[in-house]
Amino acid sequence: MNSIENHTVNVLDRLKATGSRDAIVSGTRRISGTEALRRVLRYAAALRDTRLGNGDGVALFVGNSPEASLLMLAVHFVGCRLVFVPPEPGDSELAAFVQRAQVKALFFDPGFEERARQITGRVDVPHVFSPGRSSLATDFLSVAPDHTDLVPHEAADGRHVATLLYTGGTTGTPRLVTHRSGYYEALTRVSARYRDEVSASPKMLVCTLTTHTSGHLASLIGILTGATVVLLRTFDAGSALSVMRSEHVTAMMTVTPMLYELLDHPDCPAGGFPSLRTLFYTGAAAAPARLRQAIGRFGPVLHQIYGASENGLVTELTPQEHDLARPESLTSCGRPRPGAEVELRDADGRPVPAGQVGELYVRSGTVMDGYWNDPEGTAEVLGPDGWFRSGDLARQDDQGYLYLVDRMKDIIVTGRTADNVYSRLLDDFLISLPAVKDAATIGLPGADGTEKVHVVLVPQDPARVPDFAALTRRITHALGDLYAPDSYSVAVSLPQTAVSKTDKKALRAALLTAQM
Repeated sequence: MNSIENHTVNVLDRLKATGSRDAIVSGTRRISGTEALRRVLRYAAALRDTRLGNGDGVALFVGNSPEASLLMLAVHFVGCRLVFVPPEPGDSELAAFVQRAQVKALFFDPGFEERARQITGRVDVPHVFSPGRSSLATDFLSVAPDHTDLVPHEAADGRHVATLLYTGGTTGTPRLVTHRSGYYEALTRVSARYRDEVSASPKMLVCTLTTHTSGHLASLIGILTGATVVLLRTFDAGSALSVMRSEHVTAMMTVTPMLYELLDHPDCPAGGFPSLRTLFYTGAAAAPARLRQAIGRFGPVLHQIYGASENGLVTELTPQEHDLARPESLTSCGRPRPGAEVELRDADGRPVPAGQVGELYVRSGTVMDGYWNDPEGTAEVLGPDGWFRSGDLARQDDQGYLYLVDRMKDIIVTGRTADNVYSRLLDDFLISLPAVKDAATIGLPGADGTEKVHVVLVPQDPARVPDFAALTRRITHALGDLYAPDSYSVAVSLPQTAVSKTDKKALRAALLTAQM
């Protein structure tokens, strides 16, 4: 079998080219390209000394730090399988996740020591390290050699490279999404689209976790395009705004709820940030009313990316395409990026005409190889021809723009007519109202297998109870009688998944439990 180039070679070559300039910034710490390259090779040498190599699973239970980001590169450099362990689920779920991922080594952030102790108490992991001092495990930084003769082009054969990603879990039991070298080859090719040719000192602020898809890709794209990667340890709107100002950030990666928090923070300047050229947002659909607010505040810098752990980067809506003179543009997730094919199909798998709603199928180099050790689950969504069933319903206009309508599992079957309620449409309308900060529409059990429309509202003013009757009149006037809610409830906030999407599954379960 012919060898495949390891994607880390390109990343390390870019770090070498960065030289004495900052490659990674985290708080007061600044690491040059030369130093970052040296550390990756030191970490890689330590991994090889531990007899970790081709195909071995290495789990990272870490937050955003320079050490974690460079360790990720070292893991792939030596041909290991990188397993991202998210911090949000409970200890038993994380232990089960690590068990299923079949790992030979676990690296945990010192701040996660007690949780790591719970995991290692349930799962037998041969090697346990911490990139820093810990009473539970060896400090990996202390055992990494001060010098190594390794050079970037001595990376392992790229066909051994793989990454396992934890899915958001909005529709059922989380699965382990598997991406192999083709994913990183496609990412390397597409990264050129995001190169900042204008800014003298481009800086990419990563607000999302680097163990989630958005943060992982943003960090790699930042390095590949020659930008300084600025890491937020944890997201806080006030801290993010302060870093945007002090570091003169030119680009940043957020998920939609983070964008909302930035807009709502009292320190968010009315005139935006002069250095900011691109504000990427992803992870969940954004309400058009909030996008108009963001454009008014930050200027024409919004860049939407639609995708998921399973299918990578699918579509983009560039800053120029966020067109206030064409309001419908703010309801679109953009057009397919170069290299991505999309089709909308009906329930029988046949293509639907332009303008009609169908399930979105995707085929590209960033589509997953499958779910780890789950051929049945893989076959449910990934065909032998490479087409992936997204579970998203959308329509496409004659210019190629896609408009997400809803998740298939979030559609509400009321039985009132042959038509069903698209929950996202109602969510977007409600969020456009000045008195509503956030909203989620879900279906609750009705008679004879039908569902009732229930709306959970988060008011802008928690002290004021909304006038539900008046709200229903506004909804029916705008969307029709089909969308009239059967019931309402009020919440301080909405539950979020590990990747900052509204967790309608958890919300529905909580409401059903409360009714028992």
